[in-house]
Amino acid sequence: MRYKNTYITLEASLFKHLENNINRFNCHFSENDNNKVMIDKAVFMIDYIRHQKSIRKDDITPGGYIRVPSKFLNIYLQKDLRKYKDFLVRYGYIKTIPYCKEDSKSYGYKVCFFENKRDQKHEIEEYSAYEFLSFTYEKFLSKSLKQYAKIEQKKTAAERTTKHLTKWLNGENIQADWQAAFKFLEKDQSLSLDQKKQYSYSINRIRLDQWYFLRSTNDNRLHSNLTNLPSTLRKYLSHNGQKLVSLDIKTSQPYLLAGVFYLIIEKNTDSLEFLKQGLRCKQVRDKFDTVMNSITLSDATIADFRAYKSLVCDNDIYNYIGSKLSSKFISTVKSANTKGGYFDSVYNTELGRKEKTHFKDLRGFCKVLVLEYMYCSVENNSLRLKELRRVYPDAVNEFIDDFKYCKELEIPKRLGRRRRTKRQKEIISRSKKLFSKFLQQLEAFIVLDIVTKELSKVYPKMFMTTIHDSIIVPKNYKNEVKTFLQKKLFEMLGVRSEIKSELWEA
Repeated sequence: MRYKNTYITLEASLFKHLENNINRFNCHFSENDNNKVMIDKAVFMIDYIRHQKSIRKDDITPGGYIRVPSKFLNIYLQKDLRKYKDFLVRYGYIKTIPYCKEDSKSYGYKVCFFENKRDQKHEIEEYSAYEFLSFTYEKFLSKSLKQYAKIEQKKTAAERTTKHLTKWLNGENIQADWQAAFKFLEKDQSLSLDQKKQYSYSINRIRLDQWYFLRSTNDNRLHSNLTNLPSTLRKYLSHNGQKLVSLDIKTSQPYLLAGVFYLIIEKNTDSLEFLKQGLRCKQVRDKFDTVMNSITLSDATIADFRAYKSLVCDNDIYNYIGSKLSSKFISTVKSANTKGGYFDSVYNTELGRKEKTHFKDLRGFCKVLVLEYMYCSVENNSLRLKELRRVYPDAVNEFIDDFKYCKELEIPKRLGRRRRTKRQKEIISRSKKLFSKFLQQLEAFIVLDIVTKELSKVYPKMFMTTIHDSIIVPKNYKNEVKTFLQKKLFEMLGVRSEIKSELWEA
């Protein structure tokens, strides 16, 4: 097929079941009856739902649904969305949730064929590339998907700004030992059947050269098949027979924040302005300006910023936080069973909801705690966040709060019968995300636009790609890239970094 984003893979059992039902359904209609179902369109809709779910994990609902605009599905299905939605729901291939008019949310979809087969063994099926029966529809679909991609301009933007990385994202440069990956998944008893299906789907898109990439304005990161591939499967990837290694900044986002504080203390306005220009979102840039203008460099503020820098650069921040948590709080999360460790309810991105999670040590718990603090609302008064705020220096808490602040927060949540309006809630929700976006966009600018771009000039023939703050290169380039990364970070932020490396080896 001409355009890679129209490639489709399907499990053999699902395809056979679907084909049989379509044949039985169509036998009731004459040859040219418009009520007949095309297997091409049915297969495409199932795959499209899965694909959207794999690349938009943050948008998955608590029930596992992904909302897809009917406008585009109707285009791809040639105005037959209702027919194919009804057919696939009727025969148990997908489930839907209704659109939400109040919140302007589209219909939600999820593939549920295997939910009805819970008694089967947790085995990974062989996937194969689906070949369209109708060349006319295949051509139409390819053209429509390409046109939609142009409208979104996501892939185009990624190619324009990160071609030094995206040029390597293809089957000629990345190979997957999919058979070994499938054996690993079959033996892993900790994974549910749904997880195994999703993981096998991810590895199959690489195996069958179905690559996608986009650069999101939301976080400025480069998203691709690799960012959605579970970390446990990375060891099955290689570059033309060469083993790969990932290099990433230890405690990346706390480190970047420490670097910003150091530049503020040193009054290095040129470097701060340079970093600000790397923030792609105007709202984040404007907020950064507002926060910077509100800072008064008193002795106390300078001392707090220096203390945070020391906390990140001279200590293990997560171990330090763990050592400062009160014994009373620790008793609320410490496990009482023989398994030991710690338990608390934390947000699960795959499930889209909070669930009771086990941590083998306090460091792992504190790592999640720091991440939650970056994303939470200033109104979140949970006990664990109060503990973290107590450990953090006051000026650091104030900096984070100012980034998330909006005037709508001054309106009471509820005053008598009056409540905050929908518009006010939306503004508060967007504002609380600005701090995390600031760190994500800063990280992406440094890694994608500065470090890797310069590396590609120094080593033009070196394979290189990224997974957020991680730079992936062949094993034999590990030391050169590590040294380069540390040197560049120090030049930009004035703070020494620690680089972790992980060999992708089965």
